[in-house]
Parts: sequence; structure tokens; C-alpha cells
Amino acid sequence: MKQAKAAGAGRHSGRNLLAATVIVALVAVGVTLSATGNSPAKVRPQPLSSAAVGGLKLGPNHSQSSSETPPSSTTTTTTTVVPPSSTTTSIASAAAKLQAHATTVTPTHPTTPTTVAHPTAVTPSTPVPAATTTTTTAKPSSPSAGVQAPATGPVFGISVPDLVGQTAATQAAWLADIKSLGLTSVRILAEWSDIQYGGPSSYDWSELDQAVAAIRADGLSVDMVISGAPSWAAVSSAAGDSSPQPANPATFGAFAAAVAARYAPDGVQDYEIWNEPNNAIFWQPAPNPAAYTADLIASYQSIKAVDPSAVVITGGLAPETNDGSDISAITFLQDMFADGAKGSFNAIGYHPYSYPALPDTYETWSGWSQMSQTPVSIESVLAANGDASVPLWLTEAGAPTSGPDGVGTAAQAEELTQAIANAKASSSIGALYIYTYEDSGTDTSTDEDWFGLLTASGAEKPSYAAVAAALK
Repeated sequence: MKQAKAAGAGRHSGRNLLAATVIVALVAVGVTLSATGNSPAKVRPQPLSSAAVGGLKLGPNHSQSSSETPPSSTTTTTTTVVPPSSTTTSIASAAAKLQAHATTVTPTHPTTPTTVAHPTAVTPSTPVPAATTTTTTAKPSSPSAGVQAPATGPVFGISVPDLVGQTAATQAAWLADIKSLGLTSVRILAEWSDIQYGGPSSYDWSELDQAVAAIRADGLSVDMVISGAPSWAAVSSAAGDSSPQPANPATFGAFAAAVAARYAPDGVQDYEIWNEPNNAIFWQPAPNPAAYTADLIASYQSIKAVDPSAVVITGGLAPETNDGSDISAITFLQDMFADGAKGSFNAIGYHPYSYPALPDTYETWSGWSQMSQTPVSIESVLAANGDASVPLWLTEAGAPTSGPDGVGTAAQAEELTQAIANAKASSSIGALYIYTYEDSGTDTSTDEDWFGLLTASGAEKPSYAAVAAALK
């Protein structure tokens, strides 16, 4: 659980003013912001505990063992996303379709996942004063061409949500090691509920500023996941939950604009809108494609107004089933197009988890198989909607070595070896991010602790060397 923070301080104190100025300018011009094996002796510096870091962690909750179920009626909430009073046509259309998705049935969503225990983020109750702004001008960004996928092949990175909140020494050690593996990008979380937990005029960028500065100092790029509404900006039915649906697309879009305005000068260009919005753990009270699409449209417009070269990625979809709580990635993507998402992204975020099966093993429930091999697939949905050329960004991939669904260290190494080879051979994959750098614990009752290339004590697993070899 995060403790109350002092607002305002930091090397970017002038950027709050820049973000606010950008948002006001947007409004002025009429843009609406709608099993572990033997490990070598090499040990890394130890991080802060997950409890100390706090926040909602990214990561999987979808080891599958049954076939993909047919699309079913999506269970949604009785709450309605409130569109801005002066909307663009696209946002108004998405908001209107949200009304059509709403039912009078209150969805049942699990408070504890069946296979993975995800730590929850608790919104601090202690308010903080608004951050003090100055007239310091933020350094200008370096213009660069906005691209969907690099001409030289996919981006290879790693998703490390625990990086934010670590000490500077730990961040430096982790990032130097990540770079030595041949990885070039780091996926982190810009958690709205952490940054504006004190209210709409309160900002605490300090932890994210430090993480971004450390990543960029090593010459690595950033995939910035914008996620998590603070209680004051969440739908009332989920205001106390760990990852609640935003109440208003315009407010979410304004926050996305503030993130882009703050970090574009540092060279941050890739923004992923939410994490696994089709999973009931990460979109509460229940996944809602229309509500998510309204937020995607608003954030795309606001980010592009700040930085036209930015790459906006849809929230990485999880390979779930239509079980009345979660929504399959394929169904969710179909619904996004039906709700007007086309034209509001540069890449599709996807999480091709397949364990215990390997990526090269066909299974109807496998995230890798559902990407392009199943009768209806992620790629076939894109093609059917005229977006066959849009790249796939696989922003999480991996397998746990222990826990209820643990595959062991050898299978984890093979999983990542095959994943990297498949990404290199594919013309449709724009990026692949490994989940994750280091195990977050040693609790054998949960898979979540066991996805690292390193153990919780910092020793290398076989996957560490396997990834280094596969990337050469």
C-alpha cells in the first residue's frame, strides 16, 4: 500500500504547468478530451518488496485448459460512462453505444482470481495538496517519425511494473542488466490512481519521473501503460476497487494528455491504453467494451494533440474465455470495432499467454494460437475491419516456473525462446515484451510470484541465458 506522498517536488516541477496549458489549448481549439531448478550464483541487488512498491501489478491471470467458448452476451454494469458536454462525433457515438450495452443485471466479479492472486492497489485516503507549479519551461521534445513497427524488425522489451518505486540504485542495476540481455524497451505503469490520488488538482509524478529518467538514461525506450482511475474519477459502483472503470472519457483523456505532455520531452513515444481491459481483475466492476472504447478514443485524440508522432497501443488483451465475467480477446476486439475504435490506435496490444502449452503447440485456447491460427483470430478480426496492416504489440509474454500452474524452469526457457523466434519470423508482430525481470516473491500458492528471468533472490533462471541467446 502506498503511503501519502508529498506533492510537487521533483526535477519536472514545471511540467504540471505544461500539461495544464496543453489541455486548456486543446479545449480552446475545440478538441474534446473525451519448480525452480539449479540457478547460477550470480545475484542482483534486491528490490523493495511488492508491498512497499504498492499499486496494481500487471501480469497474467489466464492459464487456460478449455476451448474458446462462443461469443456470448456481454455482462455489463448499470453505470454509464458520462461523455463530455461538448463531444466529437466519435466519442458521442461510443458513449451512445455504451447505453446499448448496459443492462439491469449487476455483474458478479471475483474478488480473488482462481489461479493467480493479484495484489490490489488501495487508493490512499489521505488527500495531498495540489502540486506547486513553476514557470520553468520543460525541455522541448526531439521530433521523430511516428511509426507503427520498426523497419528492422520487432521491438524486444520487458514488462517490469515493479520498477516504478524502486530505489535509484536498484533501478540502475536492473536496467543495466536488461540492456545487457539485448532488450531495448521497458514497459511500466503510469497509474492514474497513484499520480492523482489526492484529487483532480493534485499530482505526484515523483516515482514515475525517476523511473522514466532511469530508463531513458540507459538509452531504452518506454511503453507507458496509462491505467487505473482514482476513486474520485471512477464509476461509483467500483470506486473502491483496485482497477475501476473511469467515470468520464474526457477526464481520462485529459490525464492521458498530461502524461504525454510530461514525458514526450524525455523521448517517450509509446502509450498503451490500459492493461487487459477484457479481464475482470483489471476492469471493474466488469469488462465493458463500449466503455473502454470511449476511453481509447478520448485518450488517442488527446495524446495525438500533444504529440502527433506518438504511438497509441490498445490495452493488451488477455486470452480469456467468455465466462460471464471475463471476455475473450477476440470477442472484445470485435466489440471494440463495433463501438467505433477504428482509427483510434496505431497498434493492437495483446498478451499471448499459452502455458502450459508452448507457443508452437496449437491449442484452441492458447493465446499464441488465437493470434492467427484459430478459425476466428485476432488477425482475422483486424482483416475483416480493414486493419490487416496494423501491427500487434505483444506487451506481455511468459510463463511461471512455480505456483499452481508452474511449468518449471526448462519449459519457461523454451517458452520464451519460441516466442522470440516467432516474433522475429512474423511480419505482423511489432513488439514483444517479456513478463517479467525478477520473481516478485516465493509464494507457491500463486503463479504471480514466478514469472521472472531471475528468482526473488536475484539468481538467474535458465530463461535468462535463453533470452540472451535468442535475441542474438
